Amino acid sequence: MHRSDGTDFNLRCDGCGLIVRGLGAVLHRWDLAWSLLRRYGWVGERSAGGPHGCPRCARHGAPVT
Repeated sequence: MHRSDGTDFNLRCDGCGLIVRGLGAVLHRWDLAWSLLRRYGWVGERSAGGPHGCPRCARHGAPVT
C-alpha cells in the first residue's frame, strides 16, 4: 500500500488485516521490503498490489484473497 506522494508504503495482510507500517522510510523500495518480509513468513504475490498474508495466517492456512 503506497502513500499518494510515493514516499512511504505499508503492507497489509489480506487475511486478518495486520498492517506493517513505514516500510518505505526504512527500506525505500518495495522489492527490498518484500524480500525481507518473506524471510519472516509473509506469503503472497511479489507485486505490491498483493494479495499478501502474514505469518500467523499462513501458519493457520487462512486464505489470502
